[in-house]
Amino acid sequence: MHTRQDARRGAGGFTLIELMIVVVIIAVMATAAVASYKRFSRRARVQEAIAFLADIRIKQESYYQTYHRYVSTGTSDADFWPKDMNWMTLDVVWGIDCTKPGDVAAHPGWCALGAGYRSDEQANFAFLVIARNPAAPAVPPIQYIKNPNQDWWYARARADFTNDGVFSNIYLSSEMREPYLENELE
Repeated sequence: MHTRQDARRGAGGFTLIELMIVVVIIAVMATAAVASYKRFSRRARVQEAIAFLADIRIKQESYYQTYHRYVSTGTSDADFWPKDMNWMTLDVVWGIDCTKPGDVAAHPGWCALGAGYRSDEQANFAFLVIARNPAAPAVPPIQYIKNPNQDWWYARARADFTNDGVFSNIYLSSEMREPYLENELE
């Protein structure tokens, strides 16, 4: 005669312990996948910002060839655009349309450079460009500009991917060949 215990063994089911082990393994794999996806997403955003800064370099040099000076998009290191970034949702659009006279007057530097996203395109970084103004000389950041007496410009992109107040910064200047990344993935 067969007992109940023998019948259960023959049914070929999983024990509770085996199921819990499988759930734990799946949870660990999902956690690793989410972390990897976030890292990949941040790297893609950083590469987008680097490409944007490279575009600024090209536009600055073209502008300089025409007008013999560089363009600023602001007057200080606090003049980032877009201004009201929501770092958690990144739901801020570029918002500058250089075909509108009001936007040209409000953002002459960005419109002169012709750099930027489409007006309705989402921005992942905030940007600024500061250039030497011979009429009102300012001291540039020493680490990016070696000769402050000649014409110069520097651009900066920043983002706070984790909304913790620590910014990822990318710098490029008229004297730098490659962008400088600071706290790249913070």
